[in-house]
Amino acid sequence: MKINLNWIKDYIDISNKVDELAYKLTLSGQEVEKIEKIDGDTIFELEVTPNRPDCLNLIGLSREFSAILNKSLKKPRIKKTKFLNSKCDITIKDKKDCSRYVGAIINGVNVKQAPKSIVKKISSVGLRSVNNIVDITNFCLMETGQPMHAFDYDKLVGGKIIVRRAKKGEKIIAIDGVAYDLDPSILIIADEKSPVAIAGVMGGKDTEVTESTKNILLESAYFDPILIRRASRKLALRSEASYRFERGVDIDVVETGAYRAINLIQELAGGAAVSKKDVYFGKIKKSQAKIDVTIDQINSLLGASLSTTKIKNILKKLECNVSEKKKNILQIIPPSFRNDIKKEVDVIEEVARVIGFDNLPLKLPEIKAQDIVSSRKWVFKNNLRYALTGQGLDEIISYTMVGKKVLENANIACSKEIVRNQNPLTEDQEFLRTDSLPSILNIVSLNIKRGQKDLKFFELGKVYSASGEKDVLSLVMTRVAKKDWRSPKKEEIDFYDIKGIVENILNRFAREEYRFSKAKSSCCQKGKSAEILFKNKVIGFLGKIDTSVLDRWDIKHQDVFFAQVETDSVFDASEKNVKYKAVCEYPRVVRDISLSLKENISYQEIKDVILSVKEPLLVEIDFVEQYLGEKLLEGQRGMTISLTYQSLKKTLTEQEVEKAHSVICQKILSDLQAIKR
Repeated sequence: MKINLNWIKDYIDISNKVDELAYKLTLSGQEVEKIEKIDGDTIFELEVTPNRPDCLNLIGLSREFSAILNKSLKKPRIKKTKFLNSKCDITIKDKKDCSRYVGAIINGVNVKQAPKSIVKKISSVGLRSVNNIVDITNFCLMETGQPMHAFDYDKLVGGKIIVRRAKKGEKIIAIDGVAYDLDPSILIIADEKSPVAIAGVMGGKDTEVTESTKNILLESAYFDPILIRRASRKLALRSEASYRFERGVDIDVVETGAYRAINLIQELAGGAAVSKKDVYFGKIKKSQAKIDVTIDQINSLLGASLSTTKIKNILKKLECNVSEKKKNILQIIPPSFRNDIKKEVDVIEEVARVIGFDNLPLKLPEIKAQDIVSSRKWVFKNNLRYALTGQGLDEIISYTMVGKKVLENANIACSKEIVRNQNPLTEDQEFLRTDSLPSILNIVSLNIKRGQKDLKFFELGKVYSASGEKDVLSLVMTRVAKKDWRSPKKEEIDFYDIKGIVENILNRFAREEYRFSKAKSSCCQKGKSAEILFKNKVIGFLGKIDTSVLDRWDIKHQDVFFAQVETDSVFDASEKNVKYKAVCEYPRVVRDISLSLKENISYQEIKDVILSVKEPLLVEIDFVEQYLGEKLLEGQRGMTISLTYQSLKKTLTEQEVEKAHSVICQKILSDLQAIKR
């Protein structure tokens, strides 16, 4: 927005230097972006923030200068014109679209060139001079901030004004000479026959005021800001009027602005005020809130020592209604044009910006030492990080928003449980992930393409569903398990490497019963995946990612192993108190059992059978080796299990160990149809 500094001086006496004024105005919140000289006038170009439509006019900015410079504001004198009657035919179809409409008919005007003083002022701020009637409406727009429009009354069919939505297929040729297609989303001003203006944006060519015009209808209104913004964008048509309407004009100035224009029209173009009608719905200005704020609050927040008198003077200069409710307690009622002042902090900000933030005292805040207790979950996650990095893994952070294509590539169906982002910036951010695999594979693919192929990563992140979010630990491993110059043969990562890391974490933090069970996973190779059960509840899975999934990420000739574990259950178990158990002073006895059994029987099933015996002397079960060779029957495999026995009370005898071991062996042989080797 452009303002003429000499024009501002019509409303306030200013003697400050131009640079000083620009500096003070900028610090108060109205940034001066450019200063230029035009025909002896100093022009400020301002960046007015959307919450301050009250500053989109000369009186509003003069009010700001009045407060900043502590000078009196001189508003123009406006006389309320007497009209012969009020028979002005105005109809508002929807009060939400147009809350107020003032229409005034003036007959016998003399349309000619406007006085040079007005032409110079409006030209200096970028407005084109047309004739005295149009120039007066533009002058009042810049002075009061209220957009107005003058119609040639004799060209209005039926002498009517109807504020309504456009009908489908209607068109209008605007003052700029362009024909615009209208639709029901656009608010228009119409006569009895057709549209005569695009409400709040631009008038129509057919009813514009020309030198032949004798009678005019002056319009001053309040239109719904959202409607005006949508219409302006839809038609790609912007004007000084739409710029103000879409930010919200002051409903009180609708009538004040109209009278100011009528006064100037009668002074400069003559004419008789015939009739006026003010259609006004819902007393909007009466809803301004009362805000109580103490002097101590203001001084405490600003770090200042301002007097009550100074604070009251600043707020009154900004046209706030200020009263002293009690000693040192002020009650503030903001003016109708300041809808952005709603709370105590808003009032305090007004005081601060008028004084100038650079004039407030500078001091370091008082900082008191406090004992801040760390979140237990944060400590748990941090310990988890130490445990994983200690096993050679590096931490990564991936995106939690993913696209539909990525989910499909990981064989994850887009079900109702998936949370959709209502306003995604890109297609790749349409959903919140239900599984961390797609995000992790993006990172794996990127690293492999850049030559980093031996990967061991972990992430502590979140997954989401319609029922909420979960904290998860994700692990991914590829290619070489360990590099050692002493061993020329590189050991490739396999299923049991990643399973071992999961077991280490569960052993360290859960310290309670967990197990692995065969499972089918849509993203893993058949027979190469398992689900993780903790207290008989599935808390995750692990496995070898299927080659069809890897191909979609362009990961070729590489094995990728992945695991995902819900950490909340592990955290709950880690929170439980650990009781000290004394080291047993009596010796252990170890017995092995070699078995031949069906290939589809897992180690976990053997372990479950052994535990079902509930032998009190059994303290440890270990897997020793697996044998696949010629001496076994087809479909069989050999497995050696080590069982450790111990008593807390005495040294075990051979007979006691043999008895316990024999019962367990018989249970395995009978339940699993195994053969002892």
